[in-house]
Amino acid sequence: MATLVSEAGRRIPFTTFLAQELAPREGRSLAVAQIAAATTLTVAIAMVFRIPLAAYMAYLVFLVSKDDRRATIITALGGVIAVTLAVLFTIGLSLIDLGEPAIRLPAMALVTFLAMFSVRTFALGPVSFLAGFIVVTMQSVIDELPVTEEFTRTALWLWVVVVIPVIITVLINLFFGPGENTVAQRGLRKVLTELDAGLMHGDVARQLSQWRAILQPLIEKARSPAAICRLLELLVILEQYPDPIAAPERDRLSILVRQCLRSLEQPTVPADPAPIATTLPSVPAAADSELPARLAATDALQALQREMHQEPAHTGGEAEHQGRPLIIADAMSNPAHWQFALKTTLAVMIVYAVYSMLDWPGLRTSIVTCFFVALGSLGETIHKLSQRLSGAVVGGLIAGLCIVFVLPHFTDIGQLCVLTAVVASFAGWVATSSERLSYAGLQIAFAFFLGLLQTDAPATDLTVLRDRVVGIVLGNVVITLIFSTLWPESALTRLRAALAEVLRAAAALLRSPAQRAANRRHALGALAQADEFESLSQFELAMLPGQVHLPALGSVERLAAATFIVTSDPWAHEAEAGRASKLADWLDAAGRATAEASAPPPLPAFAPTPGTATSKLYTEVERVAATAH
Repeated sequence: MATLVSEAGRRIPFTTFLAQELAPREGRSLAVAQIAAATTLTVAIAMVFRIPLAAYMAYLVFLVSKDDRRATIITALGGVIAVTLAVLFTIGLSLIDLGEPAIRLPAMALVTFLAMFSVRTFALGPVSFLAGFIVVTMQSVIDELPVTEEFTRTALWLWVVVVIPVIITVLINLFFGPGENTVAQRGLRKVLTELDAGLMHGDVARQLSQWRAILQPLIEKARSPAAICRLLELLVILEQYPDPIAAPERDRLSILVRQCLRSLEQPTVPADPAPIATTLPSVPAAADSELPARLAATDALQALQREMHQEPAHTGGEAEHQGRPLIIADAMSNPAHWQFALKTTLAVMIVYAVYSMLDWPGLRTSIVTCFFVALGSLGETIHKLSQRLSGAVVGGLIAGLCIVFVLPHFTDIGQLCVLTAVVASFAGWVATSSERLSYAGLQIAFAFFLGLLQTDAPATDLTVLRDRVVGIVLGNVVITLIFSTLWPESALTRLRAALAEVLRAAAALLRSPAQRAANRRHALGALAQADEFESLSQFELAMLPGQVHLPALGSVERLAAATFIVTSDPWAHEAEAGRASKLADWLDAAGRATAEASAPPPLPAFAPTPGTATSKLYTEVERVAATAH
């Protein structure tokens, strides 16, 4: 029997990908309008008061703007703290190294290393990263501003450049931005609506991982994450459904999904769910093996409906999120952290040396590229590299066309504001996509504003755009060469760790059914990471050695689904407790073997009862073992 998801079905055509990412959704137009309004107001203030670095002011609106008010305020506060620390440290450091390259270059390398190390190991890593980036960038302009007074003035202006767009963005979000729970409800509604449509048209398989990717970040935003978790559990359980799903079963699930949608829209109206006996019509004996999955899916949807009715009054339990420790446990013991920091430091110093020797200061964007493109694995780095290049080309092209054909006809700042609003809306629409495309929108905005807002007068010089693109290419080439040759870290390595965590979470779920919610949530988080790293690994294009004894992601997803089904019925689980315990032992051993890149352990020796959920789980264990050999 074929299962619902196939490995080949994970990839989609590029045009389909763009259509999905750029499609309208609830709240997107308002988010784009807020970005466009904040950007336009920021540009107007910069032009009226002739504040330098107006392009960076406009770009900061995009960096600070997040999905909800709380995230925007936290990002803004972190940015203000970072720039304040960076300005103070830059001015103090300039008193020592302004005329001493022998001090300045080691200082730049040390600050880069500490910034990149802290971003992986420190809870306040984003603040220290941004502060370090600003310090290094300011140190790189000393060659152009050798006079102490001029350099100090530029550093002080930098604080104004950051604070003004931050304040404007925060104020607009306070008045018009959505709250965290509103964003979570929108995501829940979107997935339920698309699931209902997918069931009606028989198109569910290819969208399961996409829906889980939408929901997983919303757990931390929802007032009560239980509803999000129940829907995520359903999307995992659907991995065990046959392909295609029989029409009567699709109709039955669609009815339950619509009941959940009604409960989401009217949470105060009492639920009136139909009993399982009426929602599960009788099936022929040949299809009895599917009954556990049908029961588990029904249980998940009815639990989701109950959570929606409880959500307005629910304030505890799963809503209490654990905070991140100040410093991660393996900060000093895991060499990958200092290796990552050292690789990025080498890339930054190499590009700085290249453009300094060429006397080509316009390539300074290569330093920005090294800071922001460097990520944990080669796949992540190349993914961001592709977005940065494509966004820079699109934004630069728009800016170039505007400089040549539009700006010569402008006579006042109002016309400039209209142009800013139009292009900011376009870039903002792209930037409000998922992480698979959003960074390209940021780069469209940055390239456009850098080319258009060169001074407080209309731009006439196209060399800025040329230098920016060349700088981006230089930074990307250097960072790719270093990350692929020096301590290369593949996305498949991190996929391996995520798959091992899924197997261990499945073992814990079988052993402790009383802790079902916590163990399932652990498994859901690991599955989300596995999906992400599997997608990123496709960008590595066989640049790194292959992996051995790595289970197929699809087989592990189906195994997780079978584990969820087994633990959905506590009475059936208790009857099969002995066999479940043996399977849990195997899953633990398989998790260790996967993490160590060794062969999976021998299969547990017992004959499962045909037609039971445990029998289905045993079948999936066999498949995982087969794909890992």
